[in-house]
Amino acid sequence: MTIAVSIRTSTDVVFAADSRLTTYGRAGYDAKGEPIIIPQTYENATKIVRDTSGTAMVVVTGSATLGSVSFMDYVASSAVPSDADPEKHEDAIRGFADGMGKLRSAYWSNVPVEQWPDTVLLLAAASPSSHAPIVWRIAYRGLNFTVEKVENRVFLEGSYRNAFTLLYGYDFSLVQALGQELKVGDQAIGAQALDEAIGKLKVLKPIEQLNVNVMPLQDAMDLAFFLATTQVQMERFLPGEALCGGPIDFMVLKTAPVPEILWHPGKTLHHPGGRW
Repeated sequence: MTIAVSIRTSTDVVFAADSRLTTYGRAGYDAKGEPIIIPQTYENATKIVRDTSGTAMVVVTGSATLGSVSFMDYVASSAVPSDADPEKHEDAIRGFADGMGKLRSAYWSNVPVEQWPDTVLLLAAASPSSHAPIVWRIAYRGLNFTVEKVENRVFLEGSYRNAFTLLYGYDFSLVQALGQELKVGDQAIGAQALDEAIGKLKVLKPIEQLNVNVMPLQDAMDLAFFLATTQVQMERFLPGEALCGGPIDFMVLKTAPVPEILWHPGKTLHHPGGRW
């Protein structure tokens, strides 16, 4: 799993992600002839990549497996399509997502669909009609995929429960439990009613107080690092297997005055013997 953070200002997008990577592979067949699918975890993965045009970047969460290559390698060796017309631009992004979806379906074709691992990508690119950056969320589940624009300027993907709690002021799992505990007569109020009530409160949540639109780039990077590190450290100290971990990598898409991508890795290749 991954903690992926997206911060979108008026002219920049910051992606931050940890370095723990989980892939899924076939490890043989069981006694009934069904394929055995098991996870494999790495600790030094780079989950954020730019495309060959240098005008788009992607962060990958969930399973990174895309057939014989990873989603990251596929994007890094491809040019994310664009178009001067905004509607055609979005269609081009859908076509790009569909191409990856076909490779994914081909790889998992002999595995029951319900066992296919999910993958979610965040893709950032410059708007063809302005300097404003755009972030899309591309989600693969089973045979299907969805592509939708991310409207929130601060957006979390992957394993983000603790960072979410900081931004929104509540833990959704607690809201769900509270919705079942509180009753009107014998009828539970339900989590949806509580969520709607929270949305109507006059008290601003922390995320609603952030003025991200005009936030300087360095401050946006600082915020992304804080949120990603919070999730990593909380998983480190809470019981259970940590889904996130390792150094935090950054990639920045600047859209003004011209599109430019900056890479700030949290780790570098080094001689293995130098670790000790």
